[in-house]
Amino acid sequence: MMDQAVSFDFFIRLVRKYWRAIVSFTVVGLIVAAGLTFFVITPKYQSSVQILVNRKNTNAATEYAGQQADVQMITTYKELIAGQVVLKPAKQQLSKRYGIERSLNTLKNEVSVTSTTNSQVFSIAVTDADAKASATIANQIARSFKNQVQKIIKVNNVTVVAPAETPSGAVSPKKPLNMLIGLVVGLLLGFVYAAIRILTDRRVHDADFLTDDLGLASLGLVNHQNQYSIKKQVSNLTVAHPTHDNQITSQTMKRV
Repeated sequence: MMDQAVSFDFFIRLVRKYWRAIVSFTVVGLIVAAGLTFFVITPKYQSSVQILVNRKNTNAATEYAGQQADVQMITTYKELIAGQVVLKPAKQQLSKRYGIERSLNTLKNEVSVTSTTNSQVFSIAVTDADAKASATIANQIARSFKNQVQKIIKVNNVTVVAPAETPSGAVSPKKPLNMLIGLVVGLLLGFVYAAIRILTDRRVHDADFLTDDLGLASLGLVNHQNQYSIKKQVSNLTVAHPTHDNQITSQTMKRV
């Protein structure tokens, strides 16, 4: 309980003494986050196409087993889509038909394949800096996959369930989240700065520090005088001395 009271008192003293610095760091963190979010980080757009791959079975007894085999084959489809066997033809068609130039490494980094458990449908998602290009690339990869899977695995029943469409908004950067992160980081840096300043400051600024923080008794106050103020007081001393008329006059003595 005592430690909690000391910690709370330290926190209150820290905020009172360095609240301007804490606010300044918080504002700067918010400004930096806003600058990076709106002017530095390139927006990314994501578009996805849904594909269904199944085998035609005329035998009802083997239909269920065929569906389970198609689900297990999705892992193989993912590897094909992320490999050169699908991406290389897609790259060539993107350049030839749409004028979209992307390297194989870029396409591999932009594409991702997701699927739901026990579902024959999977999605090919493409994240690109161009919203329209993301949809075009996703649809072209789907067409390339359809052509290649027919040649390699001899699967003819590949259906595009939902083609990719141009996204209306960017998926990154997440502006509210970035602003919140900048605010929190700035606030934390402000408290760290204030804590370092208050812990490394060995000076005594007032009597309250001695009595409240150190628990010492105040015996009195001594005014501080520097050499200049002492010389000024001495030079303005007024000395009283008698005159011929037995009157007391005052003469200001100036020190040479």
